[in-house]
Amino acid sequence: MPDRSDPIRSPRRLEEFLVALGLALVVFVLAYVCIELPRHLGHSAPVWLANAFILTALLRTETRRWPLLVAAGGLACWAASLSLGVKPLLALGLMAANMAEYVFCAIVLRRIIGPNIAVGRSRDLGLLVLVGLCGTLISGALSTAAFALQGWGGLPLRATTWILGNALGLLSMVPCLLALSQARDLLAERPLTRRGWLVLAALDLTAVLVFGQSRYPLLFLIPPVLAFVALELEVLGAAVGVVMVGAVAVVFTALGSGPVGLVTGDLTERALFLQLFLGVAIFSALPLASTSAQRRRLKAEAEEAAHVKAEFLANMSHELRTPLTAVLGFTQLVERQPELSAETRTYVQRVANAGKALRATVNDILDFSKLEAGQVEIKPQPMSPVELTREVAELFAAQAWDKGVMLRVVSLTGVPPLILADPGRLRQVLLNLIGNAVKFTERGAVEVVTGFDAQEQRLSFEVSDTGPGMSPDQTRRLFQRFSQVDGASTRKYGGTGLGLAICKGLVEAMGGWIRVESEPGGGSRFRFEIPATPAEARTEPSRPEIRPGLPEGCRVLVVDDNTANRHLVRAILTPFGATLTEATDGDEAVAAAETGVFDIILMDLRMPRMDGRTAAAQIREGGGSNARKPILAFSADASASTADPLFDGHVAKPLTALGLVQAMAAAIIKARAARGAA
Repeated sequence: MPDRSDPIRSPRRLEEFLVALGLALVVFVLAYVCIELPRHLGHSAPVWLANAFILTALLRTETRRWPLLVAAGGLACWAASLSLGVKPLLALGLMAANMAEYVFCAIVLRRIIGPNIAVGRSRDLGLLVLVGLCGTLISGALSTAAFALQGWGGLPLRATTWILGNALGLLSMVPCLLALSQARDLLAERPLTRRGWLVLAALDLTAVLVFGQSRYPLLFLIPPVLAFVALELEVLGAAVGVVMVGAVAVVFTALGSGPVGLVTGDLTERALFLQLFLGVAIFSALPLASTSAQRRRLKAEAEEAAHVKAEFLANMSHELRTPLTAVLGFTQLVERQPELSAETRTYVQRVANAGKALRATVNDILDFSKLEAGQVEIKPQPMSPVELTREVAELFAAQAWDKGVMLRVVSLTGVPPLILADPGRLRQVLLNLIGNAVKFTERGAVEVVTGFDAQEQRLSFEVSDTGPGMSPDQTRRLFQRFSQVDGASTRKYGGTGLGLAICKGLVEAMGGWIRVESEPGGGSRFRFEIPATPAEARTEPSRPEIRPGLPEGCRVLVVDDNTANRHLVRAILTPFGATLTEATDGDEAVAAAETGVFDIILMDLRMPRMDGRTAAAQIREGGGSNARKPILAFSADASASTADPLFDGHVAKPLTALGLVQAMAAAIIKARAARGAA
């Protein structure tokens, strides 16, 4: 019966034995070449590669297999030294020095970093460099002692070349070998393209050009090419590039070629110069590659975070606006009841005002988040800046009159009747600036001035007041998010502290700037400018007047997972004689569209099981009686697009009765006109 404890007969032990034997053969060849090739340089090799392979093998395997690998590597180095005529005792001392180096590095790195070392992480690479240098200092001290015991001279220079050679071997080969062992993962992150191969080929060609001649000192050509490789191919490319340059440099220098031969001094000093050059190449390329990889990862994480944030905002918008739809909608319906007492009507109006304030806060947060994410669309169109200013100012006329504050609107000469700009965004900025001016001014006046610089093609607005003014410190914080110039004003006047930050973002999104001038007790003056060009009045084809009404017996499919919202729509549309069918998700909507006939469909976008957009697509593609009927996106989602070709319009929540009926009437008329034209 065979002995199952025999390591040769055990599959796992056999595998471990073969790995150790393979490592020993590789180490023997590397040790032999690194000693014999530069033998005329005084025995110490310009770069010692054997320890790098042993250390990499240790870092990539379990600690229980270390004794076999350490012994295999040590014996291979000892055998290589003996085969080249090194005295047995000296060979044994040098073997002990090398073993101390890679065993020390392996133990410390495994304890600090763990089994998974990623040279693409700056921390791991930095620790690898630091521990490697410490390990080579230990082996350098032990090797110097071994040389001293054998009566060798020139110990300081010998120790220096030993430390530099071993350090170059570890710091160039270990990152490369680790990167190669993780090549599949690294290539998945950063695939090697045709451009990458060309970059490596250019580096190899540059190295051959530099070291293949001895007439010109062209070493300065290698660092920029190596840096480009590090930036382009990151850690794996940098490690391979360093090895390529090192191999070409060592081989050509050993053969008596290359710019190292131009260095004055003996062969040992030239070898030291080569070591320093390779050290500079290593310590410049690998950190640069690691930094490049880290920047790419941070960018990817930032993009992922932005995506998650956008998704969160969409969910938050839906969850906040959905109950607000019911609150404001039913409050509006209750307000219209004629039998309400005066006291009850006051209570209802307070509920409505509180709901509107909450809606304004939610809109501020969502608007600012859209600005931060770069999702705000600017849609220039011909508009009248004078009329826009007057319309916005009129909204605050009653409030200013109640406070005894004069509200003046001034239009400077030269303002074109029409300019090309986004009226919605300009209105949003002016609403905030004029609203703040009226709110914070207790006496005096608020003045709004519109101007236009024909030479610079810039439209300007100024909003000045005689309010309390602000200190320089307060004005510096004014356009920051969630910033209030005074906590007391927040308690007195309310607000999120986002209004002016939103104004700044909108003005900058339109290509302009906004500034403030103020001093305590002297009021404030806000001024903003945007680029704008005069526009011609466009003659648009006459459109049928859309009255707030629905066709008699209008058949409506309402798709919404929120019961309160469906009841609100029913309460709004029932007085218009509409017939409503309800569905709670996309699946029910598709089923209802297949069996019934409707004049219009109100489709919520965010629902369980099947979402609204998928349901709309299936209804369109189904070819049934409702395939060409108007479908309105009916959503509280802040990310909902108003230009989705699947839908014939968009009704934003919280909705108003008038807005809902007008949107439905416009969509029905447009759909009927399209069918008539066909």
